[in-house]
Amino acid sequence: MTLATVWNHRLEGTGTTVRALTHADDDLIYEFQAQHPEYFGHFQDHPVTRREAVQDVEDVPLNATADQKAYLGVFDHDRLVLIVDLIIDYPLPSLVWLGLWLPDKQLSRAQQGELYQSLVQTLLTVDAVQLQLSVFMGDRDAPTFWTDQGLTQVQRTTVVRGSRSANVTIYQDKFDTRTAN
Repeated sequence: MTLATVWNHRLEGTGTTVRALTHADDDLIYEFQAQHPEYFGHFQDHPVTRREAVQDVEDVPLNATADQKAYLGVFDHDRLVLIVDLIIDYPLPSLVWLGLWLPDKQLSRAQQGELYQSLVQTLLTVDAVQLQLSVFMGDRDAPTFWTDQGLTQVQRTTVVRGSRSANVTIYQDKFDTRTAN
């Protein structure tokens, strides 16, 4: 059973569905990402291009494999409201790297929080014990959102993407204090 299937089952009856995004969704992915210039402005000097947007479907970090990736779309009554890019068992077993959490601007913080908590419960069912992600230092909203969700800062570092670099803070959520339900 795929992670999308498990998460989708958890959201049953809410009007929200989850499915893997594929290259069949390239137009949708590009249109959605193009609506977030402030996010891409943290690490590149131009708006996201179609090629950059759809590259996310299959991009995996160094030392990860394609089968570890879950590139998911969360839909509210057939309207894409959130893109989530996860790498399972990365960089260590039982750890999940959240590479992208890109919400629709109309998705409230409370709705995002509910989706994140349902994702955590889903990850617990596949034996994940921790999630990590990075937040760009210039992002004023994300740190508050992630700390409100129970994540803690663990490290500050610099990431390089092409010829540009950006300072980020790594946040983590240790699941060992929760139980799957």
